Amino acid sequence: MKTLTFGLAFALLASQASAQQTLTTASPIPDGAETKFCYYNGMAYSQDAFVLLVGDNTVTQTVSTIQERLLRCHREDDGTMKWKPQSTFSTNN
Repeated sequence: MKTLTFGLAFALLASQASAQQTLTTASPIPDGAETKFCYYNGMAYSQDAFVLLVGDNTVTQTVSTIQERLLRCHREDDGTMKWKPQSTFSTNN
């Protein structure tokens, strides 16, 4: 009976180690995902979704420029999804 119990315990440990190794090598992004979504900041966006990027571009302590860029998720001719700039503008403060 002890042999059966030890054998079962070793089998469970071996299967758990195999599952952990598979889990650590698995990618969080599935294969072919670049043909379905655009990615930004850990989020997936579908075709024709928009993202507004806003950033400070400090030139001096008294003059700074705020730049805004509007991007659209666009399907390329090869089927991949990529961000395409729609407009860019800057304002001085």
